[in-house]
Amino acid sequence: MESLWVSKIERLRSLVEEWVLQPKIAVDTEFIRVETFYPVPALVQLAIADQAWLIDPLAVKRPEVLARVFYSQDCLKVMHACYEDLEVIERLTQLSCRNVFDTQLGAAYMGMGPQIGYQRLVQEMLGVRVDKEESRSDWLQRPLSSAQIHYALQDVAYLLPIHRMMQEQLQAKGHWERICEDHQLLLSEREDLVSDEERYTQVANAWKLKPRNLHVLRALCVWREQEARRRDLPRTFLIRNNSLLPLAQQLPLQRSALSLVEGMTPRILRREGDALLEVIKHAAAEPVSMFPPRLPLPWPREIQVIHGLMRVLIDQVAEGLQLPSDLVVRKRHFDELIECYLGIRSPSPRWLGWRHEVIYTPMMVLLAGHDQEIRTMHQARHGSV
Repeated sequence: MESLWVSKIERLRSLVEEWVLQPKIAVDTEFIRVETFYPVPALVQLAIADQAWLIDPLAVKRPEVLARVFYSQDCLKVMHACYEDLEVIERLTQLSCRNVFDTQLGAAYMGMGPQIGYQRLVQEMLGVRVDKEESRSDWLQRPLSSAQIHYALQDVAYLLPIHRMMQEQLQAKGHWERICEDHQLLLSEREDLVSDEERYTQVANAWKLKPRNLHVLRALCVWREQEARRRDLPRTFLIRNNSLLPLAQQLPLQRSALSLVEGMTPRILRREGDALLEVIKHAAAEPVSMFPPRLPLPWPREIQVIHGLMRVLIDQVAEGLQLPSDLVVRKRHFDELIECYLGIRSPSPRWLGWRHEVIYTPMMVLLAGHDQEIRTMHQARHGSV
């Protein structure tokens, strides 16, 4: 595959005019994310047919001109395991990417497993061996080594042929509209991220905390998120994950007490100790009216009976569609479906598309047949019985 190095903004602008007219283009990125909150873009690879371009975001002034390509609804961007690549692209262009096809999701639809790697995918579909030895090399060094360049080109060289094969096979099986819809879900669910104010609800065992402690936990999570972004540092550089709950439980107000909290390393204590004590002191002293309600208890073990019935239904639907069960509905969506039945939440877009008729509607019927058991368990979670 012939490749061109792009390091001048004038050349990039010219190429963007060509790329935006393409029906589809292969995309990959290389980045470093070791001591930063945001990924540091190191390389963007694009390919069409036998031509590839390696764009150097360290040299190109205003790489955001790439937004025309990535935001275009008319140009399909073919990637593999695209989640982190999408974040890199957003970092470069300041816009979300549109019209994406993820070959990892395509492989899942074809029964090749939910998280197949690029190397294995290329081997199984094209019979080509891809070298992955440079994946963790220093992509910020300049010049890149010949081995790095070869690796970067391989990562886009096979995406378009694989996409073409997947499209033919998935259309033949009647799955093409389904996978196109799931790619829209992939993009929309990325944008629907948990807010800073709600991150405390995702801390393990947060349901054990009383409202005052829960309020402190929320304040700590908000502080960590905002400071990590502002200082471009990994969250765990500020507070380790395993420190969040004990900090909110113990409410240390002095350094001596803070130093005894799990995960409070000397470095964190030295750099962030005063700020942590201030966050805890301020949040703990705020009026009760500001405290969040207690989080619901976990579902009792008896919910596993309901989950088992849900799994049977999902397996039957998946078998009829000739799709993997976990692709139809993942286990993490079980409680969401139950909450939809109870009216606690509205159906998300996931349940309003192709899954509505084959999964959502029959699932509501199934749950209605166990209404009393479900409502009793729900009341127990919220301390109503």
